[in-house]
Amino acid sequence: MTRTTLAALTAAALWSIQAPTPAAAATGLEQLQLLSDAFAELSESVKPAVVAVKTEKEMVRIEPEGRPGPPFEDFFPFRQPEGGLQKGLGSGVIISADGHILTNNHVITGGWRPTDSPADHIRVELSDGRIFNPRIVGRDPGTDLAVLKIEADEDLPFLALGDSDQLDVGEWVVAVGNPFGQLHTVSSGIVSAVGRSPRVSEYEDYIQTDAAINPGNSGGALIDLGGELVGINTAIASRSGGYQGIGFAIPVNLARKVMDQLVEHGEVRRGMLGIYMGEIDSDLSASLDLDSRKGALVTEVMEDTPAEEAGLKAYDVIVAVDDVPTDGPAALKSYIAHQPPGTEVQLTVLRDGRQRTVTAELAPLERERLASTREEPRGQEKLGLAVRELTEEVADRLGFSEEEGVVISRVQRGSPAALAGLRRGDLIIEIDREPVGSVREYREAIEEADGRALLLIRRKVREGTLTDIVSLRIPQ
Repeated sequence: MTRTTLAALTAAALWSIQAPTPAAAATGLEQLQLLSDAFAELSESVKPAVVAVKTEKEMVRIEPEGRPGPPFEDFFPFRQPEGGLQKGLGSGVIISADGHILTNNHVITGGWRPTDSPADHIRVELSDGRIFNPRIVGRDPGTDLAVLKIEADEDLPFLALGDSDQLDVGEWVVAVGNPFGQLHTVSSGIVSAVGRSPRVSEYEDYIQTDAAINPGNSGGALIDLGGELVGINTAIASRSGGYQGIGFAIPVNLARKVMDQLVEHGEVRRGMLGIYMGEIDSDLSASLDLDSRKGALVTEVMEDTPAEEAGLKAYDVIVAVDDVPTDGPAALKSYIAHQPPGTEVQLTVLRDGRQRTVTAELAPLERERLASTREEPRGQEKLGLAVRELTEEVADRLGFSEEEGVVISRVQRGSPAALAGLRRGDLIIEIDREPVGSVREYREAIEEADGRALLLIRRKVREGTLTDIVSLRIPQ
């Protein structure tokens, strides 16, 4: 049964049932039965390529600091502690006849932290009951993907890789996995949205679906009506820990790029542009005289990076890369991260109301360098804000030419800074009644604060300048 046939059956069935005559209604019921048979045939054809991934780990799992809480519940994979042993059950997808399997990294590690190690024992169980001990080809915590390899005496059933870029919102999809230990369960739904960033992994460009996904589905298959793999089911949004209609899958086009590098190199080699980015809200859109909120706002350019060499500047808005529209920072970050070092990218940039194109050759991503150039030290990350020096250019932009202080360049949603009412663009001029003239002085003042800090801030509003005192809670 082809994708086109299923679509035609769906349209015919719906049209016939709405028709007024008994004959047409009968035809509609027949079409619905054919549609039902088509889904059954599709399910049977794909189930053999979806496997159960069972893990055992002696180490007790530690909840990672800063991991998203509700509505993103910790339920992948399903775990049942037995003494000092933790067992996990997730899913995987065979994507080649020689036994390569795509799954989630957290399925084989039992955790979402990049530092989590693989389980002590991993087993793969096929739909026919065969059990294999797989080899870990490679894993990528950044996208939460991993590739396993099993060895069989004959070719294995596998799923062909589709094209997730061609998915349409509203299109029917089928999810296959092992929810709550119920092996090879099939559910159906539609594509609810694409390009989602639920903030459960570092590089995100998720497919959102309402196909039922539950604990144990992680690493399983999201299938289109042509029987091709279009996504790897990864997470859900839920306040109960179970299905509530919002699930997320890693697009297969992204998974294919990661898999190819893991198979070839055992790791993912990423390119780096060298910028910090921010989202564009309605206020920023108006202030920058933009026609849209789409794009990635450059908040800072790192020294000696491709971005600096290409001439990028703070307040630039990157609206496309290689002629691919950029909806926001997550999309740009994901695109850049999945280009190998040395790749030349064409960036379409809006600056002062004019569009220009710049070329940048990506450098190798260096984690150590990124860590050393963060805007705030690690001990202050819990505040949920970042600050930068008030340079002459920034002061002119924000209208703080006669002031001294540090500018807030980023505020994380739900953080103590956000709850205190701080915003990006606010100028911090005093902390606990002491002047703050540099990022160093800001950091020292925050380190010395005991539980709470009083911040004297200035904020540009339509009427002019607003001065306010904010009490900021300092997490211990």
